[in-house]
Amino acid sequence: MECEDHSFSRRFKDLFAECAFELTGSETLPRVDFRLSCLASDPGLLAVSMVPSPLDGASFIRQLLPERRYWECSKPAHGWRMLALPEAPEEPVLAFGSSDILVSDNHPWQRAIAMHAISTAFRMQPDVFVFHAASIGLLEKGVLLCGPKGAGKTTLSLCFAARGHAFLGDEWAVVSALTGELLPLRRSASIRPGPRPSAIEDYLSNHSCNAEVLADGTERVHARVGAIFPSASAKVVPLTHIFFLRRFAPRPSVERFVRNGGELPPVSPLLASVWGHSVGHRAIDLFRTLDKARWWHLDVGGSPEETAKLVEETVREDIWG
Repeated sequence: MECEDHSFSRRFKDLFAECAFELTGSETLPRVDFRLSCLASDPGLLAVSMVPSPLDGASFIRQLLPERRYWECSKPAHGWRMLALPEAPEEPVLAFGSSDILVSDNHPWQRAIAMHAISTAFRMQPDVFVFHAASIGLLEKGVLLCGPKGAGKTTLSLCFAARGHAFLGDEWAVVSALTGELLPLRRSASIRPGPRPSAIEDYLSNHSCNAEVLADGTERVHARVGAIFPSASAKVVPLTHIFFLRRFAPRPSVERFVRNGGELPPVSPLLASVWGHSVGHRAIDLFRTLDKARWWHLDVGGSPEETAKLVEETVREDIWG
C-alpha cells in the first residue's frame, strides 16, 4: 500500500494492523498492490490504482454499497465508466478506467475505496467464503455468530475473548471451502455504546482509543483486541457451530435450526465471495462448507456474560454427545 492521503493510510493500517504478518521462507499469497495519489493537474481529484485491476469495478461497487445509490452517468468520457450520486447525476464522483480509478475529493470516498481494495483481495481467494459475522474458537471448536447489524455480534464475541476464548474476528468471518476450517481475520473491534464486558470498560477507561461517529449518528470506539485480551489469540479451528442472533429477549435462549428442504441458515457470504462465479456452483460449495456445522437460533438476553455462558454450555453438550 502506497498512499499520499496520510489520514486514510493511518486509519486503514490502524483498523487492519492485527491482520498483518510477515511472510517466511518461500510462502506466496494472493497480492493486491494499492496506490493512491493526488493529481498535480487537478487538486480536487485522487488517482487510485490496484493490481490486479478488476474490469467490472463500477458494477461491483454499485452492488457493494447499495446505500450510496450510485448512478451511472449517461455520457461517460471515452474509456471510462462514471458514477454519480442521484441528487447530482451529471457530476461524477468516481470514474473507472481500464486500470485506474479517479475519485472526487469532495465525495466521502474513503469507505468505498477501502472496501473495493479489500474486496479485491477476497475475490482472489475462491477457496474461502467471507461472511459478515463474528467468529471465535471455543473449546477448540469454531463458532460463527451471525446476525443483522446491531444484533450484538461484536459485544458477544468480545465477551468470549474476555472469558479466555480465541478471538478470530468481530466483523468478517472466513471459512475455508476446502477444509471447513474457520480462519482468523482480526481487525480492530468496532465497539458500540451499551452493555460491555467489564474488561472492555476498564480498558477504555484507562486507554485512549480512536472514536468516530458513523453516518447513522451512532458512535463507535475502535480498539485492538490483542491489546485488550492478549490471551485471546487467533487460531485456526474447525467450524462446528453456527448461531444466528435472532432477537433480544429478557433471558438468553437457543433453539435448533430445523432444516427444511435443504434450507441454509440465514447467513450469506459477502458479495466478494460470490461475484463472478456460477450461482449454482457457488451455492453448492456454500452448502457443502456449512453442512457439517450444527445450526442454532440464539436469542440474546440478560447480560452478555449470560448469553456467552449459554453458548458455551450448548457447544460443550454437543461435544459430549
